[in-house]
Amino acid sequence: MSRLTQDELDHAVAYAADQPAEAGAVLQFPHLVLSVPWEAVLAFVDREPLANWGHSSRYLLMRRGMNEEMSVEARFPPFGSDVRLNWRVVYKASGTPDAALRAGRS
Repeated sequence: MSRLTQDELDHAVAYAADQPAEAGAVLQFPHLVLSVPWEAVLAFVDREPLANWGHSSRYLLMRRGMNEEMSVEARFPPFGSDVRLNWRVVYKASGTPDAALRAGRS
């Protein structure tokens, strides 16, 4: 929660992968290749959960046990990519209907 901007807290849905990303991993998401510099908790922030895709979002890598993070702007979600992760909702802005949520296996 502390890593979300005020606008994201007001409007977004945040997802976290259930497994940490390994140091050195290269994750290929739709229209984005993400290189993982260190073992990290991986999150995805959908800034416009009621919109169709091709909109503002971002991936967050948070280094485990450290106060270090990396934020990468994106336009597409991880869902349906070749990276097989289980995603769970970790934050939902008030007023966002459950129908806008997408969680489970990517």
